[in-house]
Amino acid sequence: MLSAMGTPAEPIHNVSRRQRRGLGLVLTLAAGLMIGGAIGACANTDQNLEKQRLLEELENAGSGKPAQCKPGAVEPCYDGPDNTAGRGICKQGSHTCGDNARWGACESQILPKDESCNRQDDDCDGIVDNDFERDGAICFIGVGSCKTQGVWHCSKDGAKAECDAPPPPSSPEVCDGIDNDCDGEIDEGNFAGEGQACSTGKPGVCAEGVMKCTGGSIQCVQNIKESPEVCNGKDDDCNNQVDDNCLSPEAAAKVGRGEKLEVGNNK
Repeated sequence: MLSAMGTPAEPIHNVSRRQRRGLGLVLTLAAGLMIGGAIGACANTDQNLEKQRLLEELENAGSGKPAQCKPGAVEPCYDGPDNTAGRGICKQGSHTCGDNARWGACESQILPKDESCNRQDDDCDGIVDNDFERDGAICFIGVGSCKTQGVWHCSKDGAKAECDAPPPPSSPEVCDGIDNDCDGEIDEGNFAGEGQACSTGKPGVCAEGVMKCTGGSIQCVQNIKESPEVCNGKDDDCNNQVDDNCLSPEAAAKVGRGEKLEVGNNK
């Protein structure tokens, strides 16, 4: 589309509905005058002036300039995205036609803004406090036996949601299968009596042990596991017999490597 000066004007789809209605009227009137009016040296001066005025209206409507209006008239207006007015905090405003027959600024409208945690739909997308935990929903702090329950609330500045669960109770860690100090670990650390040599009550090499915290209590834990009997003066397989059907150290090493021994050869 060309303006009265012959330069391209704004595409029609980029102007408001009110401007498009005005544009349609101007196009209709301008077309009628151009077709019915004289052109050239025979043109009527008043009629040419009227055509020039209508062409200026056409240019204004196409370029997004304020359209002419009746001074004192008031109309609703809204500069936000489509389908947001009347949703959430967003609402239309109004503008007034000034003495210059041009619409003034849109006043009292509320446009979308970044969402805050405040129980309102600030970005006018139909969802309250999206991207934040739902206000009043149950929340927890801590893990295991240290877990405490509360509910989510928006922070005073609206920047985040906070869980109001009380701080987990904390006490020195003891060997009891519970996370006493609420650090997410169970029975960690050193406890009294740990590391001392002890006897498991089993025969042979399986009798040797050391005191450790395991299963929620201090227990004697076996140091050496049973293994094939070796001819070394010890009960390696913990069957309460020393060197019974024992293997030579070399044969025991083969067994340890998963190698097969020849029948009748234990050396």
